[in-house]
Amino acid sequence: MTIQGCDFAALQQSADVVVVGAGPVGLKCAVDLADSGLDVLLVESGTAGRDAGAQALSGAEITNMGSHAPMDLAVQRGFGGTSALWGGRAVPFDRQDFETRAAAPGAAWPISAGDVAPWYESACRFLDCGPAVFEAPLPGVPEMDGLTATHLERWCARNDMGAVHGARVAAHPKIRLALGATVTRIAAEAASGAVSGLTVAMGGQTTRVTARAYVIAAGGVETARLMLASRNEAAPELGGPALGRFYMGHAFGSIADIQFLRPGDDRAFTFFKDGSGRYVRRRLTLSAEVQRELGLPNVAAWPDLPELYDPAHKSAILSLAYLALKTPVLGPHLMSEAIRLRKIGPGGRTGAHIWNVIKGAPGAAWFAAKFLSARYAKVRLPGFFVLNGAHRYALHYHAEHVPDADSRVTLGGTRDALGMPRAAIDLKFGPADAAGIVASHDAMDARMQAAGYAKLIHAHAPDARAAAVLAQASDGFHQIGTARMGANPATSVVDADARVHGMANLFVAGSAVLPSSGQANPTLLAVALAGRLAKHLTEFIPQKA
Repeated sequence: MTIQGCDFAALQQSADVVVVGAGPVGLKCAVDLADSGLDVLLVESGTAGRDAGAQALSGAEITNMGSHAPMDLAVQRGFGGTSALWGGRAVPFDRQDFETRAAAPGAAWPISAGDVAPWYESACRFLDCGPAVFEAPLPGVPEMDGLTATHLERWCARNDMGAVHGARVAAHPKIRLALGATVTRIAAEAASGAVSGLTVAMGGQTTRVTARAYVIAAGGVETARLMLASRNEAAPELGGPALGRFYMGHAFGSIADIQFLRPGDDRAFTFFKDGSGRYVRRRLTLSAEVQRELGLPNVAAWPDLPELYDPAHKSAILSLAYLALKTPVLGPHLMSEAIRLRKIGPGGRTGAHIWNVIKGAPGAAWFAAKFLSARYAKVRLPGFFVLNGAHRYALHYHAEHVPDADSRVTLGGTRDALGMPRAAIDLKFGPADAAGIVASHDAMDARMQAAGYAKLIHAHAPDARAAAVLAQASDGFHQIGTARMGANPATSVVDADARVHGMANLFVAGSAVLPSSGQANPTLLAVALAGRLAKHLTEFIPQKA
């Protein structure tokens, strides 16, 4: 259906709560608030679908393009937000992520895993990824002293939350949706400790939007940028000294292959449907006890495909996938642009790929038909994993990013079309990140070999592995920590209820509030916290008589 936004006059009507940003987090917060009976104004800079003008507003000054994706690949302004670019993976944070750990210095959560756990079920329903079940036994696998393959990642039936929830939002009597409406300023006053309104640009006009409470759900970079740009004489320290600092994502890549020592064990790592009909996949993880004993960050890993672009894999299926992804029209429709670009890499020898396909044509054709059918089914197949007779695969890791106050978002020296200072991004990965990943691989390898389960075959000599990790370290998609949660206003931006320190009615939702990154993709936790925030706001703002 076509999503229509309200007109300029309706935008000016006061609300109980204004939610800024219509990505998964903003949508979840807005729907839950509206379901409770509160009047919600949902303000979104983009429109329905790709909006080039709105997208250009997110352009940023990036210090190191090697460590941070371009913003037009990392975020999308529009109804549904960046979920239009998202793979759809849902993973909860682990209990140790909320605890004080040497591997995450300075990350002091004011809430526990138990405070979040009740909100995962609602978040999973919203994301349509099945029940909040993230462990599944794996019979027949030997004990590996704290290394397991029982941890699950879940996958959404469809990734675009705008498409999933559009009809519900459009029909909701308590939601006014303002599309093409960009918030350029938060009017905050330190003296009163409150926000009196937001400045919003829409259709060439500017107005002031008012409410009893305000929720900023604009993504990690844009949330920090908006709050920093809103500092003035009335609120010179809005957000405090931690605003924009401790910017994190995840370090991911591959520095080793995994060789399974027992035929058949690799089959456990294919995508499969659970009882809900949603796809899940297993991850290799070290227990909290092992991580704490060895001083390791939280790292997950799983067998993955070799590099598609290298025809040396001699796989007709992989070469066909590479050629499809490289095709200008077809490729962008098969997966998000950021993932597609990673898969095709620096390019491959097209002739060699075509020869691989010719030699294995029947099998490749059968696989392509089956994959495309599943990819465009009602419950979308999220990817593919091709088993091989050698039982050897790239081991893909997804690792915690160590908090660093100097990894940050500030305001740059250029401005966008609406006159706002652009974000200046300096995302840093350092020696601690690399050392933790290398040590985690060593710990996994030792346990797998001792159990006769698998072994790692490293691509680099021991003294070159840390450099290989840093050469691959890049994110910008998981925008974590720029408005981190904590009890101390000197080291955090929001409190345990996601309320900005010193502001009675300003709240932040999304991955920006997470003080640590863990091994998990942040969207599920961010959506769960949005549900928790909405419940808090229904008590903070009682319904009008």
